Amino acid sequence: MDTHENRVTDVRGIGACALVMLLAGGVFKAATEFEMLGAVFPRAVASLLMVLAGLYIVLALKRPSRRPERIEGSRGRRIAMFGVMLAWALLLEPLGFLTTSMACYAAALLIANYDQWTPRMAMNYAGVGLTILVGLYLLFSQVLAVPLPRGVMI
Repeated sequence: MDTHENRVTDVRGIGACALVMLLAGGVFKAATEFEMLGAVFPRAVASLLMVLAGLYIVLALKRPSRRPERIEGSRGRRIAMFGVMLAWALLLEPLGFLTTSMACYAAALLIANYDQWTPRMAMNYAGVGLTILVGLYLLFSQVLAVPLPRGVMI
């Protein structure tokens, strides 16, 4: 039976959401310097982040959740994923959007996949990833007129 004693308020989640709201507010404000079409995407994402983070805060305060069980996982994989995300951010300018995104997407897949790799799975992941990245590149650069880093490659 679930008693009130087993319920806790997610203070870390609330703090993280508050931080996300602050960052999203900064993005929303920074987008005022973009062209009108270029500001649409960052403002839409920032607005969505602020709304969802605010909703989580309200729900976390109204209904404390059960104490989470300790989740075991690979610390090495978590650190490696952090490294990939950091590399993605740092290499975007010098290497370009598509090159960096493709390399880091592949690295993230290799790190995050726990299942046995099969040729079919690899082809599916490669095809889906390439389609999404090229689609995002075309959407940002051609439709929304968002300047993407070109770097030494593409």
